[in-house]
Amino acid sequence: MNRLSKSMRQQWQEQGYLHLKNVIPKDEAARCLEAANEVIERYEVENPKVRKKGIYTIIQTLFRTGGIDGLMDHPNLFGVILDLMGPYLQIMGSQIYVRYPSDGDANLSGWHTDAGRSLAQIRVAPDSLPLNFKIQFFLTDIPEENHANFCVVPGSHRRPVPEGGLQRNETPLGGIQLIAEAGDCAIFPNTLWHAVAPNHSDVVRRSITFRYGQMWCRPYDYEKCPEEVLARMTPRRRRLMGDMGDPYTATDYFKPKDQIEVIMEGLDFKCPNV
Repeated sequence: MNRLSKSMRQQWQEQGYLHLKNVIPKDEAARCLEAANEVIERYEVENPKVRKKGIYTIIQTLFRTGGIDGLMDHPNLFGVILDLMGPYLQIMGSQIYVRYPSDGDANLSGWHTDAGRSLAQIRVAPDSLPLNFKIQFFLTDIPEENHANFCVVPGSHRRPVPEGGLQRNETPLGGIQLIAEAGDCAIFPNTLWHAVAPNHSDVVRRSITFRYGQMWCRPYDYEKCPEEVLARMTPRRRRLMGDMGDPYTATDYFKPKDQIEVIMEGLDFKCPNV
């Protein structure tokens, strides 16, 4: 299982993001893309107007398919997640991003931070455990700029958003577009300034994101995971979706008695940040 190296931790603290190459094997990334495409096809039938928008997000992805469950605690990535977040964590939301080819130079998504104004004003110390972060799994290649690239401003996670907000199409000083392959992922906290570039390619860019957070935080796109979804999951994945078993109290989300045993089951390293 991959772990967070010293250089990765330094980049996380100083630049506010990690771009991990070839984390998911190509054949597995292709299977995740197939599962995502099935969800996308159903969604576009149910919501025929979304395709005209050219860019949209499908929330509660884990409720819609079991084909991406393996990303939740993937052996090539979960050690890094635990090293960053610690073991008292939960998946706060899951999304599919769909970015159709576009005309013009306008960003498909303007520069912003995540999770609303309240969290935008909270910036933890560089060596602190994060409140939450997102992992974006790239399922299609992004070989050059202006292919609906994920854009970031390294180091911006430690700076407040300017009064009046960020300009949608004006790249802040230091902003970059990530070049990625299917199977790569990007990890970034909610406070990092980011955007989505125009898509001048002929490919619909598709990716999956999971938002991880400290388990005492509220989930982002659901309140309680349906039992029929939990039924297909392992004990660790059930816990990652907030299932505390029965009976439980609200206090268990702050002081879960068996968290280490459930999260670390089958892993061959010492639990970090206990």
